[in-house]
Amino acid sequence: MTMKDLIQKILEFRPDLTKDKIDEMIRAKMEEAKGFLTFESAVRAVATDLGIEPTGISFEQKTSIKDLVSGLGDVTIVARVIFVGPLQKFTNPDGRNGSMRHLVVADKTGELMVVLWDSNADTTDPPNILGRLAQFSHGYVRLGLNNNLELIIGSKGSLKLISNDLHETAIPTLTFFHKKIKEMSTQTKTVNVIGAVAEISAVSTFSREDGGSGQLQKIEIEDETGSVSVVFWNTKVQELADVKVGSLIQVFGAKVKEAYNGGIELHVDSSTNISVLNFLPLGYEGFSVKPIEIRNLKPGLKVTVEGKVASQPLFRDVTTSKNEKVRLASFELEDKTGKISVFLWRDCAALAEGLSVNTKIRLRRVYVDYGSFGRLILSSSLGTNLDRI
Repeated sequence: MTMKDLIQKILEFRPDLTKDKIDEMIRAKMEEAKGFLTFESAVRAVATDLGIEPTGISFEQKTSIKDLVSGLGDVTIVARVIFVGPLQKFTNPDGRNGSMRHLVVADKTGELMVVLWDSNADTTDPPNILGRLAQFSHGYVRLGLNNNLELIIGSKGSLKLISNDLHETAIPTLTFFHKKIKEMSTQTKTVNVIGAVAEISAVSTFSREDGGSGQLQKIEIEDETGSVSVVFWNTKVQELADVKVGSLIQVFGAKVKEAYNGGIELHVDSSTNISVLNFLPLGYEGFSVKPIEIRNLKPGLKVTVEGKVASQPLFRDVTTSKNEKVRLASFELEDKTGKISVFLWRDCAALAEGLSVNTKIRLRRVYVDYGSFGRLILSSSLGTNLDRI
């Protein structure tokens, strides 16, 4: 449907309006937007105001996130939802119930916080909106926390999901705004990541220099490329109450820091958003922690590997450098790309009981390290599991 077709549709739907009147409404829309709407966008906005669904139209929306400034009113943008915050309910001073939800959206020019109020907040269901394109209409722009811009969608605004539109290819997908774990480095200050929770540590309490106390808790998340530790600080620890091993979690805006062992770890403070997902978002439908081939193993990662047992497991008691006697099981694992030695320590040694040569297994949560003569080995860690396949 062309713009000419849409104007004709408006005339058919509203016979009380003339062509000149519609042209006047379109010009008014463009003037009201102060140059941020093209003719096509203005025609569509007029049609929407009149209750006409402009189905089948792909239009070029001139208003990009980078163009927004504080104080701009009656703003309409099209963007992809890349984070959905929790629904917050409250009671106003006059006794009325209210609700609010914040989103982070993005187009090819940047990211933006969107604050939804009341009915708009209540109707946004995270499984349906995360990763989707949406049109946010009749909002206004203000400066929020840390002088960052926010688009406010109040009672006069609306949110509408978009499907089968040219914007689907013009605006990057959800995965574009997130990094895989193997892609992370300290050269990037902050990252967004979606991964599965593999380990959860106990909460630690510490003393501050000001005499107060603080809390921290560490979890480990993994995707098909590796794993990384995530450190949660203070109030963010409380947001982990519903997190369990196997939970799918989105960490948005985590700080990347160098870990003690020379790798990296992510830090979550008050500026970071987290969400426990009970669904696979758009673009992550095939998400799984896939096994890594032996030839692609790199030191410092906790990984999942599959293969067949290439040597009969040996069990022995060894003395550690701390003069501690522990149980150790060792064997070789082989896949089509190579062979590697496996060392299962302490309680994990029992995982190798009953294994024989050519048994096919999957090892999860094993650590890639250097062994004798600089060769890579696999060593058990907290949470290591062994499955026969």
